[in-house]
Amino acid sequence: MNGDLNPISPPSPARGIAGLVVANASLLVAVLVYMGWAYDDALYGYFHVRPLDLNVGIVEYMLLSLTLFRPGVIVIAVGVVAVTAGRTWGLERTRFARSVAGWSQARTSSLPGQRFLAPSGEVERAPAGRLLLIGAGIAATVIGIILANAAGHILISTYAVLALLAGGPLLLTWPTRADRHGRFPYSLAIIVAAVCALWAASLYAHSLGTQAAQKLVSNLPSRTAVAVYSIQRLALSGPGVTEQQLPPGNRYHYLYQGLRLLITRSGTYYLLPVGWRPQLDLTYVLNESDETRIALLSGVARPS
Repeated sequence: MNGDLNPISPPSPARGIAGLVVANASLLVAVLVYMGWAYDDALYGYFHVRPLDLNVGIVEYMLLSLTLFRPGVIVIAVGVVAVTAGRTWGLERTRFARSVAGWSQARTSSLPGQRFLAPSGEVERAPAGRLLLIGAGIAATVIGIILANAAGHILISTYAVLALLAGGPLLLTWPTRADRHGRFPYSLAIIVAAVCALWAASLYAHSLGTQAAQKLVSNLPSRTAVAVYSIQRLALSGPGVTEQQLPPGNRYHYLYQGLRLLITRSGTYYLLPVGWRPQLDLTYVLNESDETRIALLSGVARPS
């Protein structure tokens, strides 16, 4: 009967890698969603309007947690990848490692996690190609960490730092991704790379949103004009905004012109003075009611 039973095959490294890709696929979705949020945040934040006040939905509150990422978190994660990957490189075969093995073993034996950080003796001597990838990954990782720490003092491209912090861990963990002890650092390197990609995408989207806001300001006179009719006098002022008292007998007593529509959401109108400037903190929020009527006109039209 034993001859009829097929032996259990060992798990395929390709299947494990595929599982890592599937497990991190949700991060790609987060990149796309977060890019949209970063774009709106830059565009409407330029006019002192928070996207979370636009009643978009609960997704906005979930995306807000992504802003908790800081450079220090990425640097620490990259350091963990490098340290945990070191046990798969066979460094214990070098003369220097053997000379300090006795000293380090006595120092680290009392640490709870030392068995995860100590070099493993199960790895064979790596070929030249493997050493080249690991060396390139170490170099990129070290340079990325140095530049990240120096970014607060000198002008450094954030995209370059993120590329180094994303590519370095992937390179140094790639040769050992199929090893039993190499899967954890490789999966962590994938997460770090995804977070760096998310960060870079949000910076790019924020830049596009800021450019769109600046273009909107330059073309503000040609945007949709808004005429506000009100029974009561409103505190609407600003560059280009005029108040006109209507003749007796009209339902509405005041007419305000010189406003432009920024955005409308669920019956709420966000208005700007036609002469709006970044130095002005003037973004009006109005809701149409029985005492107020809001008319949308062409940017060059005037109410009759």
